[in-house]
Amino acid sequence: MTINCIIIDDESLALDILEDYISKIPMLSLRGKFDSAIKAMDTIMREKIDLIFLDINMPDINGIKFYESLPIKPKVIFTTAYSEYAVKGFEINAVDYLLKPISFDRFFRAVSKILNISNSPTSISSSAEQEIPVKENHGFIFAKVEHSTVKINLRDISYFEGYKDYVKIHLIHESQPILTLNSIKHYEMSLFSKGFIRIHKSYVVSIDQIANISRNKVKLYHKEVYISIGESYKDFFYELVVKKNL
Repeated sequence: MTINCIIIDDESLALDILEDYISKIPMLSLRGKFDSAIKAMDTIMREKIDLIFLDINMPDINGIKFYESLPIKPKVIFTTAYSEYAVKGFEINAVDYLLKPISFDRFFRAVSKILNISNSPTSISSSAEQEIPVKENHGFIFAKVEHSTVKINLRDISYFEGYKDYVKIHLIHESQPILTLNSIKHYEMSLFSKGFIRIHKSYVVSIDQIANISRNKVKLYHKEVYISIGESYKDFFYELVVKKNL
């Protein structure tokens, strides 16, 4: 599931902070950042934008009035330094209301709400379940292997490893991985709601198969494998998997 989003804020520091936070969450795809609501109109109308991070108190037009005027209304998370706007923000069904200065923890909790929103004309469209990763890996995938297509149960998969233009699918009870022509990004997005999470540019792991975490490495059950948690995936991994379950 990819959530296409934009930022609208007249403060350059706020734009930079939100851009940095967005870069830490793999499901978010930043499609633009704007210091004016008017400048953002063309992108909103021409592209499929799922979510707007929208400042309220801006010089050209109030963020709430701007959002109410949109003929197409993506989901919105308001960002502002003024708490008095909160009630009005929720009256128009905002996903959340973030009061500046915004911490990553608070930002992450707001975005997590998006992952739980059911399909509707204005919500993120996805064939996957709109949930934080589940505890059990139900279902299966098909993988193209040479001249055949192999069905693989998700509960049998330990982790995926990116390998040039291919992906190695490491199974729990098999010593040799399955090599298939695909991208690691494909498995990151399609299996996020099935209990898999990307922890490194080359690895997507089954959350069920994580035995322990030490020194920014995960140890997997059934495999004498330690996988490093990549710097750009660290915050997302610890917020979603570790802190959430402490």
